[in-house]
Amino acid sequence: MRCVQPCGFVLAVALLSLTACADSFRNQPPPPGSWPPPPAAAAAKPLPPAAPSFTLDIPEGIAGDHEAERFQALRGLVDAGIVAPAEAEPRRAANLGALLPFDQPPPAAGLDQSLPLSDIGNRLAQISGSADAAVERDLLLDRLLPQAPLLRAAPARRDAEGARLGRARIETLASAGLVSPDEKDREIKAIDQLDQTLAMAPPPAPPPPPVKKKKATRHKPSVIETGQKVGDIPGGAIPASGKGPVGVHLLSMASPSTTDKAVEAMKKENPELASLSFKAVKTVIPDLGTTYRLLAGPLAPAEAETLCRTLRTRGQSCVVSGFEDR
Repeated sequence: MRCVQPCGFVLAVALLSLTACADSFRNQPPPPGSWPPPPAAAAAKPLPPAAPSFTLDIPEGIAGDHEAERFQALRGLVDAGIVAPAEAEPRRAANLGALLPFDQPPPAAGLDQSLPLSDIGNRLAQISGSADAAVERDLLLDRLLPQAPLLRAAPARRDAEGARLGRARIETLASAGLVSPDEKDREIKAIDQLDQTLAMAPPPAPPPPPVKKKKATRHKPSVIETGQKVGDIPGGAIPASGKGPVGVHLLSMASPSTTDKAVEAMKKENPELASLSFKAVKTVIPDLGTTYRLLAGPLAPAEAETLCRTLRTRGQSCVVSGFEDR
């Protein structure tokens, strides 16, 4: 019993000593090297270069005029440095009849069809400067404005209403900067001449009395009806015999060495061609020299006509042609 008080006293003193020691270490920085160094900041990764893009600016006055929109897109590509002026000028000149229908020959057929101009411009911007995409680039530019049109559009209306519409349109095109002052003056002079010719023309003769038509007999056509004569196509289409399969004539090339690239680009732009066979047919055109026509087939005549109508809505030249082995 005598040891209880001294033992408790000794224990209390020990606890007070430990508490004082702990207080002396509170709020003190750790000794050097007691913690691992913080991780080094990760180097910022450089952002990938922005993909080239093309912004199409269509003036309000020509919105909905698909022919004028194509010329506006070509001018925008030149201004953006995607297409060289020397490359754009021949395409403009070959289709100037779309802007000046009373003063110039008809342009390529199909320019009045709607086209995804922004998509085409962006794709041209992406492949600009790539030698491997040269064939695709030419095909895209030909969809916009063909440099050597295979087919030509019908001539402009030569009546009073056509002249009135043409006079209003040339003012709009000039305001948009798509035609020069000289081009505008020539177009207005051509319309003035048409007005004078119409004013001096005698009144039309009365229509003849109606004649009862005989019932037409059905017959099987022996020639594929394409809506174009053979002479309308530079180099001529290969006439269909009416017996064998037919194909579609898509474009003409200066050399067969570009056939594979042309086929690859053509299938990419037109998925309907993916299952067809392609071949380049050599032909000699008087005054022009040798060319190679790219044909796709074989197809039944009705299938070929349906395919051509589909491709023409995209601005792609297409003519039904023979596809027999030659």
